[in-house]
Amino acid sequence: MRFLLSALLVLLGSIGAHAELKEYGNLGGDFTLESSLNRPVSLSEFEGKVVILFFGYTSCPDICPTTMVRVQQALKRLEPDVEAQVQPLFISVDPERDTPEQLQGYVTYFHPRFIGLTGELEPLKQVARQYGAFFAKDSRTESAAGYLVAHSGYTYLVDGEGALRALYRQDAEPEEMAEDITELVDDL
Repeated sequence: MRFLLSALLVLLGSIGAHAELKEYGNLGGDFTLESSLNRPVSLSEFEGKVVILFFGYTSCPDICPTTMVRVQQALKRLEPDVEAQVQPLFISVDPERDTPEQLQGYVTYFHPRFIGLTGELEPLKQVARQYGAFFAKDSRTESAAGYLVAHSGYTYLVDGEGALRALYRQDAEPEEMAEDITELVDDL
């Protein structure tokens, strides 16, 4: 397991800020989680749309709000007909605090069509494994929120057939994300 994690970190570390649109093989896949829409939501519901998704949590002091703003800026750069073909998703890795109601207020602050997803810990861990994401509760760090959640900070771009096509680091430029989204929407 340690070797697999090390290999994954090397792979992810080699990805530049501007991701190349390609298929990522075993990473990605369908999942179903509880949503800010107060019903279960599956990735497969968005077949025929481009999905941009991010793992994080609403009490995150830095990575999450910054990434959510980058996704918001990328969506604002899209032509309206292209933007209508994109579904942004935020998967919370803090199921203790991030209820569907909590997520609804958080995600719609960034974009009205963002959907927040959460669930029990084990299903969240499974989805994270599918996408090569990592998260762990860190109660050793002092925080006004009580505890922090250490997590990977990649943003994922999924094409209309559900295949993972790009991974973006935290420093990805919204313009580059918008270009890639437009390319995938044009391929629909």
